[in-house]
Amino acid sequence: MNIRRFWGAALLALPLAAFAEDAKDLFAAAAAGKIERVESLLAQGLDANGKIEQDRTALMAASFNGNIRIVKTLLAYGADVNLADKLGATALTDAVMFGNPDLVGVLIAAGANVNAADAQGVKVLDKAKKLGRDNIVKILEAAGAKVQEAKAEEVVPAPTEAKSEEPKK
Repeated sequence: MNIRRFWGAALLALPLAAFAEDAKDLFAAAAAGKIERVESLLAQGLDANGKIEQDRTALMAASFNGNIRIVKTLLAYGADVNLADKLGATALTDAVMFGNPDLVGVLIAAGANVNAADAQGVKVLDKAKKLGRDNIVKILEAAGAKVQEAKAEEVVPAPTEAKSEEPKK
């Protein structure tokens, strides 16, 4: 058997998953909820923190879609729970958007920054309140989340009562 045939046969025997080249495969698998594919890619050594366009990660995709099992798998392989995309959104931001309190709890337990703000300065607690996710608001507050502080230019002074000057007699 010559060397060319040997390597040809060996390459054909490898599963297609072995040819994953970048984070796009992992992101797509996480977004689609394909746990076996995610596990396969991670087992091959794919970076759990690999980023695609807009600096999105597989952890963000799984969080946005509410897939706790994939989130836990990615975290076990070293996914950074506090990475932010170009808009400043983190996996916790995505979990709040999805609205799953259990998922929010998993991310907080993994060290998610409950006071992180996006590129516009909006914190996850503010997003949860705006979306009416009262159960998530309670979880975030219990974990130490604080509301967004008003910026100096947004502070409107309280109206003062006009002093009435009585004519002096």
